[in-house]
Amino acid sequence: MDNRAHWENVYQTKPADTVSWFQAHAEHSLALIQSIGCDKSASIIDVGGGASTLVDDLLTAGYGKLSVLDLSSEALSVARQRLGIKGNPVEWIVGDICQVDLPAQAYDIWHDRAVFHFLTDPADRRA
Repeated sequence: MDNRAHWENVYQTKPADTVSWFQAHAEHSLALIQSIGCDKSASIIDVGGGASTLVDDLLTAGYGKLSVLDLSSEALSVARQRLGIKGNPVEWIVGDICQVDLPAQAYDIWHDRAVFHFLTDPADRRA
């Protein structure tokens, strides 16, 4: 099973709040982002954000230029459904971080909680 199929299967077969990495609030990540001192208009991308609630907390904190990238469209769908219309300003990107074409210098803050942990192939880490 390839990576995309694996993650689609995870989010199609398990409620997002039952997976071992679920956090009701990504408090540590939010605190780190806030500690940087960027303006609320900073462009933030959450790589591998999927169904994470970090985007919810960033929106609640007043950040407005948010992107969430994940390999799994199903994971992003979970987050979009949870947020409803509150998530409309978020840019939802389905893609593999090793291959996706992101605009150069578009993000002030790049957040990644665990994606690089899964990049075990040296070629993927270089990408």
